[in-house]
Amino acid sequence: MWKRRILGITVFGLLSPLFPGVAFAYLDPGTGSMIIQGVLAAVAAVGVSLGVFWKRLKTLFGAKKSAPAERDGDEN
Repeated sequence: MWKRRILGITVFGLLSPLFPGVAFAYLDPGTGSMIIQGVLAAVAAVGVSLGVFWKRLKTLFGAKKSAPAERDGDEN
């Protein structure tokens, strides 16, 4: 019984910020540009991260390098 009550309190605590009461707030046009800037920054960060770790991702998903071809007569 107490597990169910704790679960209910936890779910209510996590979901209550999603349904706020009446808020008398003003969003100016600068807010929209800040949101767009944040989205573009997130896209750029994902792109840079994928670029940095591209080789690791390729090896993770199975793109393996082939063994170098042996050359005749050019051994040291």
